[in-house]
Amino acid sequence: MSPLYDLYQPGGSWLHRLDPRSKLLFVACGCALLLLCRNLWIIAGALLATQLLLLNAGIGRERIRWVWKMLLPTMLMISVLWVVFYHGEGPVLFSWWVLEVTTYNLAEGLAIALRIGALAFVIFIWLFSTDQATLVRSLVSLGLPFEWCLTLAMALRYLPTMASAFGMISDAQQARALELNKGGPIKRARAYLPITVAMLITALRTAQNLSYALESRALGASPHRTFLRQLHFRRTDLIWTAGIILATALLLWARVALGFGAHPLRLWL
Repeated sequence: MSPLYDLYQPGGSWLHRLDPRSKLLFVACGCALLLLCRNLWIIAGALLATQLLLLNAGIGRERIRWVWKMLLPTMLMISVLWVVFYHGEGPVLFSWWVLEVTTYNLAEGLAIALRIGALAFVIFIWLFSTDQATLVRSLVSLGLPFEWCLTLAMALRYLPTMASAFGMISDAQQARALELNKGGPIKRARAYLPITVAMLITALRTAQNLSYALESRALGASPHRTFLRQLHFRRTDLIWTAGIILATALLLWARVALGFGAHPLRLWL
């Protein structure tokens, strides 16, 4: 199924078979390490590793391209604004008026932009390989209320659906001679008014149908829920979990004690 309708891609790879709680631990540890790291080469390597991991797990290239299409404008904007507004140390590569580009601020701007991409792909590793029901069960097994988990799962499920609906409504309106790319900002904003109205109607109808579906399944009728399939930690899951914890602890020690990844260009301080 297209990522415009569902984030999860069915498959039988080792990543799909891995316990969702181990994958959630990987997401938490990966995000923490990426936020602590400032080195351009380490972050670029982590981003490349996420691409290879997704391809190895059989995730479709069109899904990866879909993520890049969403991320690239934000990443480019962050890297450019960082170079413009932050004056770092190091040799000056280009200088004009208040703009001063140095090796330091250029490397740090690229590192922050790539970090956004790496963080997103670490999370998408979890979402692309975990179906909605398993995601809910894993969060419930960690102690979260079922209603909270179901709300999160439905949001992850319907946000791509609403984005797809927005695209279809926009194309339909433009086929009826609606011009979205002409005029100033105010005129363009007004041109989106028919699309906004149609999206509100679509969202209300979707919410109503979803509430009927949940009510017909007696959501909340019993305080104790049962599940058809229970999650079980296998030996492979235990090995992966131990490996993630050990690697995270080792990298955190290297970051704090040795300054590993604390400089935008040098691996060590």
